[in-house]
Amino acid sequence: MSPVAQGSAIPSKAFDTASHSLDEKKEHVAVEAVRELSSSASSDADTDDDEEDVPDIPAHLAISLSHVSRNLSRRLSQTNSRVPGGDELEPAQKKQQDRPKEFSTVTAEITFIAVCSMSLMMFSFLIGNVTANQQQFRDALGLKNAEIPWINGAFTTANGLSVVISGSITDLMPPKGLLVGSFLGITIWHVVGVFSITPDLKILFFVVRALQGLFVGVLVSGSISILGRVYKPGLRKNRVFSAMAACAPFGFWLGLLQGGGLADHLKWVYGSNAIISGAFSLAAYLSIPNLQPVADKPGQKAVSMRQFDYIGAALAITGCVCLLFGLTQGAVVHWAPYTLALIGVGAAAIVGLFVAERYVARPMIPTTLWQVKGFMPLMLAYFLGFGTFFGGWQFFAVQFWLRIQGAAPMTVALYFLPNAIVGVLATWIVSRILHLVPGHYIYATSMICFTMGSAFFLPQTPTTSYWALGLPGVALVTFGPDLAFAAASIFITSNVPRSYQGSAGSLLVTNQNLSAAIFTSIAEAIGGRVDAGPEGRLGSRACGRFGGSRSRASWLQR
Repeated sequence: MSPVAQGSAIPSKAFDTASHSLDEKKEHVAVEAVRELSSSASSDADTDDDEEDVPDIPAHLAISLSHVSRNLSRRLSQTNSRVPGGDELEPAQKKQQDRPKEFSTVTAEITFIAVCSMSLMMFSFLIGNVTANQQQFRDALGLKNAEIPWINGAFTTANGLSVVISGSITDLMPPKGLLVGSFLGITIWHVVGVFSITPDLKILFFVVRALQGLFVGVLVSGSISILGRVYKPGLRKNRVFSAMAACAPFGFWLGLLQGGGLADHLKWVYGSNAIISGAFSLAAYLSIPNLQPVADKPGQKAVSMRQFDYIGAALAITGCVCLLFGLTQGAVVHWAPYTLALIGVGAAAIVGLFVAERYVARPMIPTTLWQVKGFMPLMLAYFLGFGTFFGGWQFFAVQFWLRIQGAAPMTVALYFLPNAIVGVLATWIVSRILHLVPGHYIYATSMICFTMGSAFFLPQTPTTSYWALGLPGVALVTFGPDLAFAAASIFITSNVPRSYQGSAGSLLVTNQNLSAAIFTSIAEAIGGRVDAGPEGRLGSRACGRFGGSRSRASWLQR
């Protein structure tokens, strides 16, 4: 969206003069006038990065401006104003494609994008590298089968705790220190993890997993906050967020590959991770700009930690932790009363959060976001789509190959290779077409793709060839999360002030975490109830049908 379309402060008299001169004899005068006004607005917007957009101009002036802008666009389309991809842009839009002023070179910008994208990759990477080799971890730690879900459960529960508040914190204080500190924290706990993979220290192992999830949550929220503040809405922002989205499936596959390759050397899973995160700690220190908090509205002071919503944070932490713990543990202990009580407390806390946010001075999530047209259907569809992907397909696909088809961990990792390749392809497509195709078309397509995983896995048997159904299923379902995350993150971060970018990102990730936990628990409960066969085939099919039905329901939200 160009600065003119955002309603930048331009004298209304100039708009009136331009709008009344659009007759055939004086059209060229209007074109020149609006060109000058567009240039002035773009200059004003770019020279003051700390100020938010001013309120929209009056309706009658906006109509006049829209009419003049359309005439100007037709004239400008005859010029050679193109970006490398070949898309025609108006002058104000073209200016937005320039490299942000925070980066002196293209190399510095690429390094910065890689560091921020690594946060999302780290999230899926640290889940993938303990997924294909779960049986090896069970033997090394002396775990019971009922304790295996907590290998990932400890990570996701702590991640949900940190994400829900770290987004707001990164908006209220300089985010560079938080991100560098998080990379260092992950490095330290990976080193500790090397020495925790023994039966005597299994509690320490789960603590390590929890603290890894805690720091990764800060990384994800902080990265979305920084990217949203550095990049303005436009083609460049679309491509940056698409590149970040590509790292999720690629990271999960790399994690599977690492875990499968080092299944017999589990200590090196953590040792190699310490080296990787240590290198990114240095890269983050060198590449992340020293951004400062900005004001919620023009003319106000920059926000600070004094405005942090402690009541909302307490309710959010209580709600997310109780829900995630109760759902994860519920499947393990067959829904003992205390797990149901925790789920009830968590649900009540979430409801209390929505009520309390109406009365605090600065809520964790801007209340105006809930009033944006299409926001609630978008979040509901995201919840259903990601829940079926993580909870109703991905986890059980791995278990199907490992337990029912008897594949080796490294083989399972290679089975997910299309997930990485198609994930990169999907986000490249989004970066090329999001400014040309309405976002809800892309989002609806992602919801349809979420269904493909269950659709291709339901007919499979222990002897079904991977090439017949597994390969196309993995390839097609990958379009779901990648298209959805790119479209949703751009939509949300473009509809909140720059001072709320981290909070907006944390809302999206919290939605994702809760949906994965809820749907995994429901799928496990369904599978356990109907798993009468010795090979578990009935349970696997029941989980697949559940995932397919929920993903089809997500179509209706867009």
